[in-house]
Amino acid sequence: MYGSSKKLQTLFEIHHNRYEQTHHNVSKEIKDTVLRRLKYYGETNQRLLQLLDEEQQRELEQELEEEERQLERPSLVTPCQSRLHEEIKQLCDMHSPMMNLKQHPKVFRHLSYAFTGTTFVNDCQANSWQENFWISTEFQRVITTKGELLNSFLLSPRWIIIYRNRHLIFLSALEANWVLGRLRLLYYQQQSNNLSIITLHLLLPRIKRVQSIFVNTSSLTIPPLIRHLNDAVSFFLPLEWLVQLFIFNGTIYFETVDEQIAYCQCLSLCPKSRTVEEEEAFKNGWIAVDGFVSNIEHRHYLKMHKVRFHRNLLIFVKQKIENRNNLHAPITSHVGSIILNSLKLI
Repeated sequence: MYGSSKKLQTLFEIHHNRYEQTHHNVSKEIKDTVLRRLKYYGETNQRLLQLLDEEQQRELEQELEEEERQLERPSLVTPCQSRLHEEIKQLCDMHSPMMNLKQHPKVFRHLSYAFTGTTFVNDCQANSWQENFWISTEFQRVITTKGELLNSFLLSPRWIIIYRNRHLIFLSALEANWVLGRLRLLYYQQQSNNLSIITLHLLLPRIKRVQSIFVNTSSLTIPPLIRHLNDAVSFFLPLEWLVQLFIFNGTIYFETVDEQIAYCQCLSLCPKSRTVEEEEAFKNGWIAVDGFVSNIEHRHYLKMHKVRFHRNLLIFVKQKIENRNNLHAPITSHVGSIILNSLKLI
């Protein structure tokens, strides 16, 4: 009723066909000996052609079930109870003096604090990120269970508040939800003429070739910046900031050549294809096989003036992509080609 119709064949015919279809490194002498004996002892006895496949499939299923039973189940963890700090609410106060975020370490930490409790903490080059990049402590605080690595529990970096057009802060979903409601209310009530200096942005990793990441889409910010395009205080994330966020959130595709250039400069990479001067530098050993340029003088010669990470960060970048996206960086992607093949695709 189901599947292909079953056919009867002799053991000799079944195994002869298998040898013809496969390319195992079996010597002709061994193959001929096996077939000769099957023909001699099997004579005219026939079996269903698909039966061997079904038996092998059942054996494989049994082995897989046994392996699954033996796999150690992950330990139970307890999620943290979400909190909304008063300092988060103060971010939306347009009339109060600007907060000094460093004075509130229980609420605001520099970006690298997001890796606390993970295996990434020693490789993230904590002092190399923008000093005005922050996270809320609620963004990092995910489980209460002690002794557990937090690699699998890192929150996706989705919500950003731009505070007074100077600081970028990642928020938890609860915090972002409150800020969204507050900024939207102020916008509709028009209680301030300076609404555009505090904005909430959605950030997505670009994991497809043609995809918006939303963060600089003026109509999608809260409040929308579309009415403030000619306003001197309107603020959009500069390219130098964006490429660091690409590293942080596991982006694997670029929209423009400028993004690719800025990304490579940020990581001190000089991948192929190279100019004549860059090829000469590679032959002289100034550029490593993976594209990394370690010497400061060599960077100046190669006009790499916007390097932020002065030690090779490629292992960290690969791990972050796998952690954020649950996949290895495809070698056909822009970032995958750079970090795996040292080759630019655009």
